[in-house]
Amino acid sequence: CIYVKSYVDGIDEEGMDEIICKVAILQMKTIDKVSVCFDKTLSSFEGNNKEYRKARKAYYKKCYAELMKEFKEAIGGIVHEMNALLPQEVKDANKAALKA
Repeated sequence: CIYVKSYVDGIDEEGMDEIICKVAILQMKTIDKVSVCFDKTLSSFEGNNKEYRKARKAYYKKCYAELMKEFKEAIGGIVHEMNALLPQEVKDANKAALKA
């Protein structure tokens, strides 16, 4: 975003500033969600260590999948906003470069 803001002529600089802020906020929110704790203890499984480990693994796998889903959706929205700010000439040049 900073590169595009600095080197692409005709870019909406205020719009890019907003996107940079959105990226920073997304980063902070995602980092905050990384620290989770399994809400049960071994005694919740009557000392069955195998069941405890299985449940704990499933819990963390579900948390990670949800975190990644939310993150990817947010990134997709940000990329869409970034592309909308590009001047049409730049979009056309990018499409031509992909075809080459």
